Amino acid sequence: MPISLILVREGPRSDAVSAVAERARAAGVAISIESEREMRRMSETGDAPELLAVTGPPPTHDLATLMAAEGLVLILIGLRYPGNIGFILRSAEVAGAAGVVVANDWAGSEWQEAQRVGMRAQRFLSVLEVGAGDAIAAARSAGRRLVAVETSGSTLPWEVDLSKSTALMMGGETKGISGDFLAQADEVVRIPTRGFIPSYNVQAATGMLLGEWLRQTRDA
Repeated sequence: MPISLILVREGPRSDAVSAVAERARAAGVAISIESEREMRRMSETGDAPELLAVTGPPPTHDLATLMAAEGLVLILIGLRYPGNIGFILRSAEVAGAAGVVVANDWAGSEWQEAQRVGMRAQRFLSVLEVGAGDAIAAARSAGRRLVAVETSGSTLPWEVDLSKSTALMMGGETKGISGDFLAQADEVVRIPTRGFIPSYNVQAATGMLLGEWLRQTRDA
């Protein structure tokens, strides 16, 4: 299986590790310098090795390639707060989603904050900035089912088959998903509530759907 990313522990390193990193760089493999703590967290052995290799296809910046990949794709429509997007990027990567499409118009500083909150999940996760209409069209072209999450939905998360090739649409904190985009969804899901406030924070809502997707695909 091809190597998509090399993680190198920051600080002094052995000649052997330096040579491997240079060979990887020359071959076009991305290199990411990580702290000792991060290397320990990502190591199966619990120590902090000088070098780790990530195998499999690298994150893509091509919309058609992402939509054709296996796994869940999230389409975030009109989210305003970097903290919310950062949380979702991290959660999507931890859950093993195929990628996230962010449909909004942000400045560079906002993206930097989202990436910081997201623990730089884009090292391992495909993250694209694409308009919502283009993302929905690409999902359709790839044969993905479109599932929107909105308070107006009539279906509960565990009543929808998320094990199929799915694009999950999550709306912004204030306006949610517009009627035009909702009309294109195959299913509109409502997360049940018992309190007075009518909806969950988009972070919590996305986490619930990712958890349900993991439950449904646990034997995949």
